[in-house]
Amino acid sequence: MIDGSSMTRSARAPSATATLSRALIAFESEESARLRLAAFGYPPDVAAEIAVYLAQSTDLPLFIDDITQALSREGIAAEFVALDGLPQRLRDLAPQSDRTIVWAFTDGVRFYRGSSVAALARLEGFARFGSPAAAAHLCQDKFASLALASAAGLAVPPSRLMEGEAEIAALGDWAASSGPLFVKPNTLGAKIGIFADSLCRDRAEANDRAKRIWERYRDRALIQAFIEGDDVRVSFIDLGGEFADQLGVERIVKNAASEAGGAFLTMKDNETLSGARDTAGGRGGFGASRAAAFTPRMVDLRGEDDERSRRAVALIQDFSARLARLIGLRDLFSIDFRIDADGRPTFFEFEVCPGVTIYDFQNYLSRRGVTLGGGLAKAMRLAFDGRGSMLEA
Repeated sequence: MIDGSSMTRSARAPSATATLSRALIAFESEESARLRLAAFGYPPDVAAEIAVYLAQSTDLPLFIDDITQALSREGIAAEFVALDGLPQRLRDLAPQSDRTIVWAFTDGVRFYRGSSVAALARLEGFARFGSPAAAAHLCQDKFASLALASAAGLAVPPSRLMEGEAEIAALGDWAASSGPLFVKPNTLGAKIGIFADSLCRDRAEANDRAKRIWERYRDRALIQAFIEGDDVRVSFIDLGGEFADQLGVERIVKNAASEAGGAFLTMKDNETLSGARDTAGGRGGFGASRAAAFTPRMVDLRGEDDERSRRAVALIQDFSARLARLIGLRDLFSIDFRIDADGRPTFFEFEVCPGVTIYDFQNYLSRRGVTLGGGLAKAMRLAFDGRGSMLEA
């Protein structure tokens, strides 16, 4: 088992003098993303479809009071700024850079631009909440993430990177692989581009789905060996303590009401789930206008007594520590695995800006006994205390 404690800010050398007094929270809205994509020639319906990834920004106003009040109790002023206004605001706050921490509410490089925040914070000399810029730029590229994860010893699905019907690269042991194939966009999140027919019988069908992704989104596609099993979401916010102990390891319960009958989640499913504030069926601002496909339910694998769950937790803790150390994940992130019938996990992707307003992360916070605001107040203090580490140089 790899010890992941070195990834937490609490293990990093603090710097002295200044006290944290401001948290600058930058977000990218659905509307700004939709308009920008339309300006690049995307049809209005496709631009709107892609912008759905930013649903947590739509839900952010529901959490502003909690975040603001929790930070205020710690002597920290919360300020929310739209991404397009961030460069100017950082220049305005330059005299207070030694007392300010900057957080990107959303990630992304190409379709979304949240990853610019970590780089801007570093450039302007502000403390950063979240993973470094390199991790923020990598997380949207699933194929590159899989290749790195494989090098660190994580199990990954055999994957082909496609640009239309042309294969760009391949990863994994395809000779030993058989069975159905699964096709999804390489850089789009929130299940965008995943339809009920994304599960394919053969390579010809898979090539056709990859071509559809290129034509509709101008995104490369992944053709992967389909892994039978259950999706597991690993959630993390650093509140102090051992790395493994802070991981939330929860299985997403399959629901026959999903578009694919529980085999996997689609874009249609996730458009409604992105609006779910909890696993009790509460709806956020984004989801209020959409009828829920089903009420999400999650099972804490740490609390399960069967051998499959115990094996999954042990291996997922090890894999998560390996990935976090390799990529530099810290402060706040999530990782997606799928476990087979024996509890063996396969890694799929990670996020440096998980959907903190929706059911999975809200469920994780609830299990830890904190609200989003309360968790951020503590985690931001720890991150700020580590801003002078040589690792930040």
